[in-house]
Amino acid sequence: MILAETYSLRGYDAVQLAAACAINALCLTNNISLRFVSADNELNIAALGETFIVENPNNYQ
Repeated sequence: MILAETYSLRGYDAVQLAAACAINALCLTNNISLRFVSADNELNIAALGETFIVENPNNYQ
């Protein structure tokens, strides 16, 4: 809910970002870098706000 309100995300986008944040927390404790991959620009902006490295597959067409 906090992510949805902070970044004005749709419900499922907020769930996707929240899941990525939870997994990223585990990865960071093991020095593993996680990339967030999405073609949704609004979701990518929110992921950047959560300090993810973001890949947009539309950039490779």
